[in-house]
Amino acid sequence: MVARWKGKTAEAQALAEPMSTLVSRLQSSLIESSSQGILSGSSVLLAAHEEQTELFNHACFGRLVITTEKNKQWFQLCLEEGFYLCTVMKCIKIVGQNSCVKNEEE
Repeated sequence: MVARWKGKTAEAQALAEPMSTLVSRLQSSLIESSSQGILSGSSVLLAAHEEQTELFNHACFGRLVITTEKNKQWFQLCLEEGFYLCTVMKCIKIVGQNSCVKNEEE
């Protein structure tokens, strides 16, 4: 079976910057900025700067939340995405409403 690509430049973009590279760059950026996601109901809210916003969008993590803040963007991650970034990639910490860091069980 041959790979199918959406859009004329999709194949070239995917070959130029593979998903593994994007995720690795996102991981490094989140570790460097000591990112913390806020557990909010059934999602995790994560503040992101401009580079991280681009990486989240390209790697298809989370959903951009529209706010009035100019220099900071927020992403809403589903619990699985937050858990993955926290436990597998080890690049974010999850905090509760009381700002206490949650462990893997919590």
